[in-house]
Amino acid sequence: MSKRITLSFILILVALLMVIVGTIIKKSSKNNVVSPRRLTENDTNVQELPVFIESLRKRNYPASEIAIEETLTSGVNYQRHIVSYKSDGLKIYGLLTIPNSSRPSNGYPTIIFLHGYVSPKTYITTNDYIATQDGLARSGFITFKPDLRGHGKSQGDATGAHFSESYVVDTLNALSALKIDKDVDSKRIGIWGHSNGGEIGLKAMVVSKEIKASVFWAGVVGSFQDMLETYNSRIPFMRRNAPDLVVKYGSPSANPTFWNKLDPYSSLDDISGPIQLHHGTADSSVPIELSIHLKNALEKEGKRAELYKYNGANHNFNGDSFATAMQRSVDFFKKYL
Repeated sequence: MSKRITLSFILILVALLMVIVGTIIKKSSKNNVVSPRRLTENDTNVQELPVFIESLRKRNYPASEIAIEETLTSGVNYQRHIVSYKSDGLKIYGLLTIPNSSRPSNGYPTIIFLHGYVSPKTYITTNDYIATQDGLARSGFITFKPDLRGHGKSQGDATGAHFSESYVVDTLNALSALKIDKDVDSKRIGIWGHSNGGEIGLKAMVVSKEIKASVFWAGVVGSFQDMLETYNSRIPFMRRNAPDLVVKYGSPSANPTFWNKLDPYSSLDDISGPIQLHHGTADSSVPIELSIHLKNALEKEGKRAELYKYNGANHNFNGDSFATAMQRSVDFFKKYL
């Protein structure tokens, strides 16, 4: 009888110990879980992140001389030069075209040409976007395609367009350099951007009111919630790894206070010029819904926006859609620049 009581007591004691240990482990596990940080208006640690729209507005973009590094074979009716300028102390190279036609009294209307993602290891100034830049250059515009830092011979690291301010800074420093160039009409400067170039151009437009008009082809122009949540499964380059900012601060829907500080959608009312959008329905890299969302959001703010959809066109507008999109882009710039 005593043995049975002893055995029962031991079993009860073991069960009680297991409950106690389980409770301790559960509490310990719970305490070790790090919840995504939620930014509040009083959080001084992140109020001045350089990637924030307001931080970009507070920066200086000093004008530097556009220096000719090499003269290339001329285009149909324009000159071609490899040139350089300064951005954040870095030497940034690019391809500049100047029309052969007589210089207008105030200078030529000018387009900053923002390339999309091309591997920095394979990017070549004179090889990438030849036909697209030619289409604008032969139409009477100065065009300038900066090799964003880390591309071609440009100094600096290729940081990517989504979570770094670097390419926007390179763009706005190019704008400052162009404004003091004798051949440029400083009051008629626009942006053309493809893919990631659209994202960079949109951010530049909410920072600077000196960009008079922009055209984006297959642009990564959705909100951060679009890109990181709503359409993330359809955007290959955004779903590979969780970005550091998402790991640290949570998703846009969970922490909108933080994401609104770097999302151009929170500042669309500050855009001063019209935007034209082009997107193919068969684009497997960037969903057409991003361009649709931007058009609707711009119109909601009372801004002028145009959207052209191309049935069956892919991300690079191969085929007949290219010529149509190019003519529409030229007509748009001639109207608004």
